Amino acid sequence: MQFENFRDLMRLAHGFEMAKAFFTANDLDLFTCLGETGEVSERLAERLEVDERALALLLNALTAMGLIEKDGERYRNGAAAARYLVHGENYRGHIFKHIHHCWEAWNDLPEVVAEGHPAGVKEEKILGGQEEWTRTFIRGMDDVTRDLAPQVAPQVGFDGAGSLLDVGGGPGTYAAAFLDAVPSLQRVQLFDLPGALEVARERLSARGLLEKVELVEGDMHRDDLPSAVDAVWVSQVFHSQGEEGCRRIIDKAFRALNQGGTLAVHEFLLRDDKTGPLGPALFALHMLVMTQNGRAYSGAEIASWMAERGFSSVEVRQVSDDTGVVVGRKP
Repeated sequence: MQFENFRDLMRLAHGFEMAKAFFTANDLDLFTCLGETGEVSERLAERLEVDERALALLLNALTAMGLIEKDGERYRNGAAAARYLVHGENYRGHIFKHIHHCWEAWNDLPEVVAEGHPAGVKEEKILGGQEEWTRTFIRGMDDVTRDLAPQVAPQVGFDGAGSLLDVGGGPGTYAAAFLDAVPSLQRVQLFDLPGALEVARERLSARGLLEKVELVEGDMHRDDLPSAVDAVWVSQVFHSQGEEGCRRIIDKAFRALNQGGTLAVHEFLLRDDKTGPLGPALFALHMLVMTQNGRAYSGAEIASWMAERGFSSVEVRQVSDDTGVVVGRKP
């Protein structure tokens, strides 16, 4: 990404306006109300119970952005909105509601940069402190990983494993993907907090997999992990931790594994110089405002912690456009 002139900077500065317009429409379930047939603004305002004039301005902005289309006086969903933002089997709007929940925390970025930590841990509200936010977050994780997990699972290297422990597995999307990708698996356990397991039960049941995955309630920070497993999967957990927390999870995973077992840590990985890629670099800021000690890490950092704990054959693999895994074996 390059900024070469004042116009580029102005475009950057106004970026929040499109995001806020999109979040507002998604929170209103506007796209679901438009459905397949569309609607005129007056009728839509009645259904959403909002001000007609204000809604018309929002609808016109969404049209200019390309999210919806206008045909005469009738507004209709554009292709992406129709596919992902209308409630149904393929709905992905939870993740955008979650991101909007984080808006307030980002407003505090100047103060957090000055002080080094947020005044309160915003993540606690999302991960158990507020039930609605927790469910939105966990469902949002399924939105994000539904397409990604089947791509990632075959690349991890769990071939031949008979048992798998998914630590902080949220909605169970990866547990389901590993059942498909690793035919040798006889036992899969998903270890997470109660609120996450509620969503996992809902999602796995809908996929007919609830009987194949054991849901184990626990707190990875306070509790030991279920033991005697051949593989441990830790996906998108480390970024919410400081180095000490990451090392503690690595230690618990080491102790949980059978001899010859494999640990795989999946993350948005930074380059070794920490200046990119852009996604992980911005995500590090997201963790700064949301947590006390979290950030994004490089593959080399995680690999060194695993090697120091005793894992052998540690390697970093790129498994998608945005993510990588750090894999190691317990001798």
